[in-house]
Amino acid sequence: MSKQTRIAAVLVAVLVIATGGYFVWGQHKKTQLHSDIAAQVVDASARLHRALGMEADQKAADTAEAVAQLEQDSAAFDRQLAELHALDTRRVAALAEAADDYLGTARQLTVYQARMHRLRIDIGGAVQALDEHMRSADRRAPGWIGEAMRKKDFMEKKYIDYRMASDGFVDLARTYLDTRKGLVLLVGAQAVVDAQLAVDARNQAQEAAKQTAAFVEGARQLAGPR
Repeated sequence: MSKQTRIAAVLVAVLVIATGGYFVWGQHKKTQLHSDIAAQVVDASARLHRALGMEADQKAADTAEAVAQLEQDSAAFDRQLAELHALDTRRVAALAEAADDYLGTARQLTVYQARMHRLRIDIGGAVQALDEHMRSADRRAPGWIGEAMRKKDFMEKKYIDYRMASDGFVDLARTYLDTRKGLVLLVGAQAVVDAQLAVDARNQAQEAAKQTAAFVEGARQLAGPR
């Protein structure tokens, strides 16, 4: 074997080893990315499960503590999205895209939830204030009618904002079912929130919206002409 042939053989061997090493490293990197993203999904699912479960008890959800928890959850989803976007996910593009959709949906659901329950608290306070004003004995006092209108307008504004948040939550909870499907194929059903919980939360939010509408309508009747 000539010297040139031996050198060529050595170079080929080095290239084969280097290529194999790069492939092994690439596979390791892909596996690690998959594991890291799957762990983010599991963590997000625990948070989303708790948030959606709140809708089963509207009275408990309509508290400042519950609203604060939901706002913390949405902030945590924001951080997870930022971490995901900072990764080089080209090796796991399908998983990264599905996880991004899942985390984004979870974030927006909790944003809507926090708004819904904060506004239900506000509506309760606004209705009480209007009720107390309408039952006061100073009906002939200067400015009484104007104050009654201001209180009613404030209630109506809060109710409009509530309806927007409630409708947004219901619509997004409906699309969650499709969002979930894509991720289940990649990380398994056990890693994501059960579809039935989202359906239940959506139905409970719709029922709460009906109750709130009736509550506000009762206040409107109270504030109507006598």
